Amino acid sequence: MTDELNKTPVIQLKNIKKTFRVGILDLPVLKGIDLSIYKGEMAAITGTSGGGK
Repeated sequence: MTDELNKTPVIQLKNIKKTFRVGILDLPVLKGIDLSIYKGEMAAITGTSGGGK
């Protein structure tokens, strides 16, 4: 495998935003999140039960 292939992410997220509506209010919980995952890497989303993963 070439180094060039390893430089290209297999998953790439850019400028991710998430907002929840709470009554009449908007509650931003993510803003401007970037993530790149390359071949051979592992990632996990962790948090408490009921935490909105």
